[in-house]
Amino acid sequence: MGKRRKLLSATAGEKVFDVFVYATLGLCFLLWFFPLIYVLLASFTPYKDVVKGSLLIIPSSFTLTGYEYIFNSTNIFKSFGNTLFITVVGTSLSMTVTILLAFPLSRKDLPGRSVLLKLLVFTMYFSGGLIPTYMVVRNLKLVNTIWAMIIPGALSVYNMLLVKSYFESMPDGLMDAAIIDGCGPLRTLVRIVLPLSLPVIMSVTLFFMVDYWNSYYSYVYYCYDPDLRPLQVVLREIIKKATGDAEAEEYVPTITVQMSAIVFACIPIICVYPFLQKYFTKGVMLGAIKG
Repeated sequence: MGKRRKLLSATAGEKVFDVFVYATLGLCFLLWFFPLIYVLLASFTPYKDVVKGSLLIIPSSFTLTGYEYIFNSTNIFKSFGNTLFITVVGTSLSMTVTILLAFPLSRKDLPGRSVLLKLLVFTMYFSGGLIPTYMVVRNLKLVNTIWAMIIPGALSVYNMLLVKSYFESMPDGLMDAAIIDGCGPLRTLVRIVLPLSLPVIMSVTLFFMVDYWNSYYSYVYYCYDPDLRPLQVVLREIIKKATGDAEAEEYVPTITVQMSAIVFACIPIICVYPFLQKYFTKGVMLGAIKG
């Protein structure tokens, strides 16, 4: 009888704990979700309603003034194309370099492996600085070219270590079997390793995509041609212009433009993320098992 009471008590305690956990997670979700939905709704809300604080959950009326202001700005579609090119080409280049570097470093019989890893990790903590980096970009004749926003950031040591750790978690017998079957290193990588590494590959791809899509300072540092401006630079200029027009007492929906710019810049990444979500958590966790 006493054991039964203890069992019932333990079960009741677990239920209370579950309710507490779900309530906490629900509160965290609301704290995370409300700013996102507020930004989205504010981008469709008339300027006067946002300023008055009339927007709480559902706006009283809808307007596309903020998006019209953005799309009527010059070079917005040109900058979108530049950012799309930088993201697609940059992500492809970064993933190629990352995989080709991570695979040999995952093999423990690679000569000089320890030294190479230490040199790579060293760059994570100590960088050359802005001026030496600019001198390298200038000497490579990349200044004022779209490649200045791609090549300098082509390799992320952190992402490479994630991929390397995932490769190391694969059984050694799998690699030995591939060698016995006559597969060379490149064929082993393409035919065996990559198909089994989709979680970490997709996760790191998302990391690179977000970095390239949000590229801003690379243009500021290395470029001055207005035709090469990425989307983030143009959106900042649009917001700055809208703020200046508002201060000049012209009717410009400043806050609405800001929110519309945020939504416009986030939509492409949001559209891609659901296709990579199922790989994301699994890839990062498995890639972090080994150091």
